[in-house]
Amino acid sequence: MSIDMLDDNKLTWEEAAPFLYFQNKLIGFQVNRTIRHVFIDEAQDYSPFQFAFFKEIFPYSRMTLLGDINQAIYAHALEDGTLLSEDIEDRHERITLMRSYRSTRQIVEFTKAFMPGGEKIIPFNRDGNKPAVKETNNKQELHDLLLEQIEAYRYKGYKNVAVICKTMAESDDAFDFLEGKVDAALIDQETFTFQEGLVVIPAYLAKGIEFDAVIIYDGSQSAYNDELERNLFYTACTRAMHELTVLSLGERNDFINQAGNDKYILL
Repeated sequence: MSIDMLDDNKLTWEEAAPFLYFQNKLIGFQVNRTIRHVFIDEAQDYSPFQFAFFKEIFPYSRMTLLGDINQAIYAHALEDGTLLSEDIEDRHERITLMRSYRSTRQIVEFTKAFMPGGEKIIPFNRDGNKPAVKETNNKQELHDLLLEQIEAYRYKGYKNVAVICKTMAESDDAFDFLEGKVDAALIDQETFTFQEGLVVIPAYLAKGIEFDAVIIYDGSQSAYNDELERNLFYTACTRAMHELTVLSLGERNDFINQAGNDKYILL
């Protein structure tokens, strides 16, 4: 596939850094010696190779890497290690921050319960409702529950509400249903502005964003059943500051079950 894309003058995101590295090794690196410090956010999604490329470009810069290893959602980060991995060998000072300030204590207790090492996460003592899980076997009923929950959050006065889906295709499906019924915005890779209100967004684009309330469009076992998707589900749930509802088209996923019945309410 890579050869075919190169023949078509296209590159995948994963191949862009290796291509640039190889190209610059041939023609010479255009380094920047004036930058004193480089900050890299969401560092868990960068590979050690990409980090090596940054060091070639900024040879005299100190670097600060910020990230959460539990939010690593790309395959290379889960299988090959990231800049935040413990076994990355480099001269560095590591500062580990374990207290979570974004979400209520109930949401943090729920999400940390199904993550490896989650017992180390310390929730900020801000109370709220336990996350709610609603199951249905009917697609139309799923949409009815979605609309009902949106209206419930609006009634509570939440200004920023997100319907978080697993994929862009799923986001399109949810948005198509909501269009004409409520005022909502669909967030995709071409979206460059962010407005207050109701948004429909895939989980991989919701990283780094927070919302008053979050509705997981489909948290079923059929949607999240692979170990590689644990971090994606965790990332989606932890976007919620005050309230979290997980809808499920079919049986809820095993990650929810691992959290324990005392960590959520099954409606």
